[in-house]
Amino acid sequence: MLDSSNYGNIGTPVWSPDGKWIAYSKSDLTRTSDIYVIASSGAEKEPHKLTFDSNSDTNPKFASDGRKLFFQRIESSGGAIPTSIQVYSVALERLDRDPDDPEERAEPEASPSGGGEAGAEDAPPPRRGPAERRQPPKEIKMDWAGLKRRTRQITRMPFPIFSYTVAPDSRTIVFVTSEPSGPASIPVIYSVQDDGKRLTRITSGLPPSEEGGLGGQGGGFGGGISTLSISRDGRTLFFIERDGIYSVPLPASPPPGSAAAAAAAATPGRGEGTRKRINFNVRVRVDRPTEWAEMFDDAWRTMKYRFYDPQMHGIDWDAARAKYRPLVDFVGDRQELLNIINEMIGELNASHTGAAPPPRGPGSGVSTGHLGVELEPDSAAGRYRVTHVYEDGPADKDWVRVSVGDYLIAISGKPVRAGDNYWQLLNNRLNRKIEVTFNNKPGEEGAWQTRIETVAPNAYGQLRYDRWVKERRKKVDELSGGRIGYLHIQAMNQPSLRKFEKEIREFRNKEALVIDQRWNGGGNIEQELLAILVQRQYQIWQPRGTEPSGRPFAGFFGPKIVLQNWRSASNAEMFPAGFRALGLGKVVGTPTAGAVIGTGSYSLIDGSTVRTPGVGVFLADPKRTNMENYGVQPDMLVDNLPEDTLAGRDRQLEAAVGELMKQLQGPKRNVAIND
Repeated sequence: MLDSSNYGNIGTPVWSPDGKWIAYSKSDLTRTSDIYVIASSGAEKEPHKLTFDSNSDTNPKFASDGRKLFFQRIESSGGAIPTSIQVYSVALERLDRDPDDPEERAEPEASPSGGGEAGAEDAPPPRRGPAERRQPPKEIKMDWAGLKRRTRQITRMPFPIFSYTVAPDSRTIVFVTSEPSGPASIPVIYSVQDDGKRLTRITSGLPPSEEGGLGGQGGGFGGGISTLSISRDGRTLFFIERDGIYSVPLPASPPPGSAAAAAAAATPGRGEGTRKRINFNVRVRVDRPTEWAEMFDDAWRTMKYRFYDPQMHGIDWDAARAKYRPLVDFVGDRQELLNIINEMIGELNASHTGAAPPPRGPGSGVSTGHLGVELEPDSAAGRYRVTHVYEDGPADKDWVRVSVGDYLIAISGKPVRAGDNYWQLLNNRLNRKIEVTFNNKPGEEGAWQTRIETVAPNAYGQLRYDRWVKERRKKVDELSGGRIGYLHIQAMNQPSLRKFEKEIREFRNKEALVIDQRWNGGGNIEQELLAILVQRQYQIWQPRGTEPSGRPFAGFFGPKIVLQNWRSASNAEMFPAGFRALGLGKVVGTPTAGAVIGTGSYSLIDGSTVRTPGVGVFLADPKRTNMENYGVQPDMLVDNLPEDTLAGRDRQLEAAVGELMKQLQGPKRNVAIND
């Protein structure tokens, strides 16, 4: 064993070109990672630390000539989501010249193919020829003393860099970042020289609307672009995007120190190259029973060594394998195998687990459009009547002219009567806009036609959610006389965090606040939320002629309550637990789901995945209570009964407002007061 870590996994070990060193990232007691190098021979007992920043450094890669090591630096503002990820380099050998001084450039190396004086004033950038026979790697002469001062930042991109690779010339770095494209983001590939100059856009990835994919950052870093690989001659970049392999030409890189290199550094990067999909056919003979047996053993082994509890929740994991492994010999397809794996994993009685098949491809389901209105059958009129028009929905447009009480007459010219299944008229439409006929009476006389651009089910669900939130905010205003604010945290993700920050500012002059996080399935922003709420007012600013304002401005200092229920899960359980532990207020509702583990994923040989929870979450109490299968118990147990839901009553919300109104009977207010 060369090295180990007590503070997390050892990440991405890579060999030096001469095979004498191994570079990797490792966390220390601060839980930030640095880059280390250790001799592969095992002759050295302690590794050499290469980076010394308070941010995390990871993903090291040696240059082909071994003189530099590249890595990524992850900057954050204290939460789990990085604010910046950039590429850095550190020169491993002592520098004899200033790399930033053009008068001290290294002499350009002679071209192996001849053909004129290298670096001549009128010589064009050399065209890279066929791959040459590789020379034996030179020995790296490490200079440990000067590593910190030889570290330099290469990229300065506005959005995080997700992955990168180093070209065979040891000077060109190719990386993947993202750029906004309408409401989403798309992955983009750039190249840059190791001095940070000659930034060139290579190609962009597929937008979210194409091929039914997620696009942007969907599903993982890089938006689906992965496995960057550069040909040996440095001319071509290969990469994987979604289910395809692509190639794109790379711009030529002139030798360092040449006039062509100086000219290229001062010239903006040229336009995108033409990406090509590499199509091929491969016939593979698969022995299904053998493959399924391997998948079962791989899933069992993965849980054995990745599950957060080494005691496996008290289950004899070897005995579990002996119990379920014989059944694998009788499975008939993949789903039966996954069912058996899930039965075995179920013995652990743990959340965030389970085996699942690969995601289905595009076009595997039916897509139903939604008009953005709610309809109810009117038996007397024989038509569907509009009972609600969703704000900001596809029907909430001036030209649609539909209102509550109007009747649906036809869709695409086909009459619709009460009781008809009109949804089939909205399935799998090629044209996103559909002709709809409305009238303010059940008959056809006086009806008008309009075109509505339907929305997908997930967008329709968001419209329903927004309506639900507005109804509860209105109810809180009514019950409190406008004294209490209300906000809902939909998920523990970045959009919800930005919305939370915005609404905290909007409600800062309310006297109290209901923070509702019922039906929140989790994510990872509880640190950021609590960092906002834990703030205390320490000053009041009084500009002449204006109202006073408290400091910090983006906090809330009045009484607060968190609402939770049985569907508040994972990170939405860590948040109310921290809220109470920090003494910020009471928690109202029902016990949470008790599904509190930090999880990951492991891929099996056929693309199926196994969720692997590797991080336990414990309360900071004397007993160090495990939150898994325990969750958060409310301070005030209040449940919404089925009859409450049918009557449109929210008993939990009423209890939260009632408790805050009791606390507001004193003189203290949230707003800044000028004494």
